[in-house]
Amino acid sequence: MKNFKFNSVLFLILGITSLLYWNGLYGDYVFDDSANILENNKLAMTEFTYEALNAAYGSGDAGPLGRPISMLSFALNHYFTGFDPFYFKLTNLFIHLLNGVLICFLSLSILHWINNDKKLSDQAIAITALAVTAVWLFHPLNLTSVLYVVQRMTSLSTLFGLFALVLYCQWRCGKHSKIRSILLLCGVVISFTCAALSKESGLLFIPLLYLIELTIFQAQNQLGHPYRIYQLSLIKILWVTGFIGLVILFYLIQPHLHSGAFVRRDFNLEERLLTEARVIFFYIKMFIYPQLNELSLYHDDFIISKVLLNPISTLYSVVAIGIITISSLLLVKKYPLVLFAWGWFVISHLMESTIFSLELVHEHRNYFAFFGFILVIGYYLAQIKNEKLKPFIYLFVFIFILNLAFTTWQRSTIWSNLVDHAVYEATMSPQSDRANYQAARIYMKLMQNESNEQKKKQYIEQAYYYLNLSKQSYLPANGAWFAEIHLDSYLDKQVSDATINELIDRLKNRPLQNSNVSFLSSFTNCQIESFCKLSSVQVIQILTAALENPTANASLNSEIYKLLAQYYIASFNDFIKGEEFLQTANKLNTSVNGYLLLSQAYRLQGKLELAKNQIHIAESLDSNGVWFKEISIEKRNIKKALTLGK
Repeated sequence: MKNFKFNSVLFLILGITSLLYWNGLYGDYVFDDSANILENNKLAMTEFTYEALNAAYGSGDAGPLGRPISMLSFALNHYFTGFDPFYFKLTNLFIHLLNGVLICFLSLSILHWINNDKKLSDQAIAITALAVTAVWLFHPLNLTSVLYVVQRMTSLSTLFGLFALVLYCQWRCGKHSKIRSILLLCGVVISFTCAALSKESGLLFIPLLYLIELTIFQAQNQLGHPYRIYQLSLIKILWVTGFIGLVILFYLIQPHLHSGAFVRRDFNLEERLLTEARVIFFYIKMFIYPQLNELSLYHDDFIISKVLLNPISTLYSVVAIGIITISSLLLVKKYPLVLFAWGWFVISHLMESTIFSLELVHEHRNYFAFFGFILVIGYYLAQIKNEKLKPFIYLFVFIFILNLAFTTWQRSTIWSNLVDHAVYEATMSPQSDRANYQAARIYMKLMQNESNEQKKKQYIEQAYYYLNLSKQSYLPANGAWFAEIHLDSYLDKQVSDATINELIDRLKNRPLQNSNVSFLSSFTNCQIESFCKLSSVQVIQILTAALENPTANASLNSEIYKLLAQYYIASFNDFIKGEEFLQTANKLNTSVNGYLLLSQAYRLQGKLELAKNQIHIAESLDSNGVWFKEISIEKRNIKKALTLGK
């Protein structure tokens, strides 16, 4: 296929992808978008300065690396377009399209290399690469990485990871000068680094590169001879570095194998591994035949496998994984592409679908996981020479791609309206706590903005209906109980003792997930602003219940003590207790924010020297300049107070 025709078809695929997603760009923020983007004031960048960029870069708290490149991209989005979700989603779509182009280039490189026996013509390779790209771009499993804004972390990490693999393949597939080779390999290293700093799963592209080398290039040059780098055999370099990598990996994962890593989850390590065996085949089913009613933003209703035989599909899944893995290894010499496809899928899930204490199911974890399957299936289908069979193959591929496109378009349309999306998720997943809780929250917002009393009454009924469903769902979190307090307060209804007692019991005894800090923070602010009207005793009981939870760590308890401090100071003007709580919070978890709050408490009492000491501590802790704006404001406030006091 000539370059012009190839590029024209590629641009057509990119254009169709844009049309499939276009409706969804008009949707709103969902799920964790608010907590990670809207509530992170470091991202609300209004001036293009080094300090502002640096603060945004270091403002992330997700994952051990903080995902700084993703956070910086969100801040730049805000600087140019504000928090309008359309432009955030449009940026995500652009990244998705770039990833599609990289998928195409990577497919071409691999297909040209494995086609050493010339089973496929150059035209067939080009068509196969374009088909692979279309399947990947159109697949509805990838929608959450585009329209769920915060999952730019996944797509951006994939962008850098794929770029690294494309550069590596370019280096391996051609003859280059020493300087060009150094530049290409430096590009690989820099791209890997950017992938990891966008999201930790970007590190998986390193073993994916190893997989490509071992199963596709097989450490050989284009003539089939062992590849050497400065007289060193590449295969030996790979095995040595691979062994060193495994030793380092084994050292790093030790803390995650401890039972304490799962105390704030509804499952332990064994249950997670058993459940993930089923999850893997759930993903494969959705890849082969994605049904709109099974695709979801949440999947928090996925049943946990408590033992190997319950449900029985756990045993089948574990056995199937073992059989496929062993068969792939046994067939590697004759059919290396089988190991490549299965290995690519398994490696892609090593971080988020194995031992780490993460949630069980999310569709964005498959963003680059199915590339190996698509490529290998496409390659073998392209080799079929039977003229009678070919039309059926073409028809099947066309229908498959058409179904993917139609499902993505349908889903994108649903995501374009916040109310329709919330109701659809709750209807399709009646046992999902998050889906029902989100539907309830949407109706609470509609209720507050509605002037027609009849419609307002309907919205109130719907809000209570979905809150009750949320409470009765599979392993519900505490959101519905907090939301009921807000709803009753808005309607000037007395919150029932049963609701309060049940919430207190859950805060004490259920695994205390991080989301409870957000719930407690909103609840505390609601009380301080006198919107919520619980008694002071009830408020303190609810806040201290979380402190009694045995699964809470020092960091969570520190945040709760800060909330107690704010409540005592704002509601009782009790600075003594407020100081005590803030000091306890800082002992539990040293943080810039904790010392900033303590400085403010001292300043409000006129203890300006103590306030200055606290702000100096905060400034010394803020080595990356993330809190520079807040520290500067507090310094000015102290200086102003000192001036007025003279």
